[in-house]
Amino acid sequence: MTKQHKFTRWVWGSLFAWVAVSAATIGSTAAQGAGPVQQAYFEPDYEASGFVAPAGMPAPEQYFRGVEQAGFFGNGPIAARLGSSWVDGNGQCDSCDGACNHGHGGGFHGGGYPANPGYHPANPGYEGYGPGYGNPYAGACGPHGCGGGLFGYGGIGGCLQRACLFCQGSGCGVCQSIGRGYLLGALRAILPYGEAGIAAQRWYDLSADVMFLNASSGSTGQVLTTQGVNGTPVLFANSGDDNSMAVGGRISGAFIIGPGGNVEVTYLGGNRWKDSAAVRDPNFGLFSYLSEFGTNPGGMNPGFDDTDRSELQSVASESTFHSGEVNYRRRTVGPYGRFQGSWLAGIRYLRFDSDFNYFTRGELDNSINQSLRFFDLTTNVDNEMVGFQIGGDLWWNVVPGVNVGFGAKGGPMGNRIERDSIAFANSLGSSGGPGTVEISDRLSQTAWMGELEATVLYRLSHSWTLKTQYYLLNVDKVGYGFDTTAADRLVSGTAISPIQTRSLTISGFTIGGEYVW
Repeated sequence: MTKQHKFTRWVWGSLFAWVAVSAATIGSTAAQGAGPVQQAYFEPDYEASGFVAPAGMPAPEQYFRGVEQAGFFGNGPIAARLGSSWVDGNGQCDSCDGACNHGHGGGFHGGGYPANPGYHPANPGYEGYGPGYGNPYAGACGPHGCGGGLFGYGGIGGCLQRACLFCQGSGCGVCQSIGRGYLLGALRAILPYGEAGIAAQRWYDLSADVMFLNASSGSTGQVLTTQGVNGTPVLFANSGDDNSMAVGGRISGAFIIGPGGNVEVTYLGGNRWKDSAAVRDPNFGLFSYLSEFGTNPGGMNPGFDDTDRSELQSVASESTFHSGEVNYRRRTVGPYGRFQGSWLAGIRYLRFDSDFNYFTRGELDNSINQSLRFFDLTTNVDNEMVGFQIGGDLWWNVVPGVNVGFGAKGGPMGNRIERDSIAFANSLGSSGGPGTVEISDRLSQTAWMGELEATVLYRLSHSWTLKTQYYLLNVDKVGYGFDTTAADRLVSGTAISPIQTRSLTISGFTIGGEYVW
């Protein structure tokens, strides 16, 4: 055969093969004309676009995973291309018998392959291409899937979507958020800030707290008034004590002084405790402790005219507290950073003022004015304490952003006590008329102070930390407003006695915050 004939046969053979292949392709396309148009798979590059997902929300590619696998870009039936199993491969809704217990396609990420639209029990997968018939993770028939995973459009999510008050399951953003982690994302926002790690060093630049504290009264339960001569006690020295918690505050600033060292300046106080109590007898049968309840002097008209045979007797108390301190603190970190501690030394100023009032009102006097007899005794005692203190604290970093700490301080303090008492009564003046008697004295002594703190910190962000604490302060040898020695001196004119002192205890809890620049 000549070369020309060989070339001619090659041309005709190639032409015939091309025609055969084209015919087969056209026939195959015609046979699949009822099927959906196939589209090429693609994967958007969100990072290159500069897109940043908000904190707590899934990355954008998570939204399209179901679509890419079984949606418009997948190979499933119509139901899969819609990203759900609302309609089956024939375009019909299959009633989803058993509500949430039977699903027809639509796993966590969409429906099944064309030959297996999720209706086959052999393909139940949690995130597969169809949960399978009878799978309890399948969902009810709805706009987002006849089926679906436990946290997908079907199952529990599908049931809840049907009850959506906004769209009744039509597919609004509210019901679509069920199961997608949005709620967990919101809760994640309140988790402690842990980016600083488990070994984050204990520090604050500024700290402020609201303090709810109560204070011991020091007035004891001494009886002040009886009903009748040496009769039934009806009023006590502590009847007017305020046992509730008074609101105060604390503010502290820290300034770095070299590696690991800082100076702290702190003020706390402003708490005020105030209360009163009274008893009445319209028959003028109340007797005071100043006359030993009507027994001294006794007789036909027992007691004193001003303080006994009263129709009203009352007590009132008021106390205030202030504290200021400057300390040098040195911090250290233990192995692995989970435990940290510090020691401190500094000076401290404390002030505790205590006022007490005792009042009686009796029957008419014998004067021309015929005024009511009365006795009004007020005692003010101020304690000013200055001293040196040492202490320290220990912190346990439970998890990143959560810390538990215990601290203690203490030391000797010089206490300068001032007492001013004044009595104003119906018979203390000249010629037995109304008048006043006043005494004032001072006392200096050493008192010991101790303070304990138990604190929990919850770090909200890099700069802000929530703080709560149990607080306890105790000082011995403190003067109080209720002082029987002053009353004896005013009434009987006896020699003045030393100021009485007792222990002071202040305790309660605080809540506040800390800030780091």
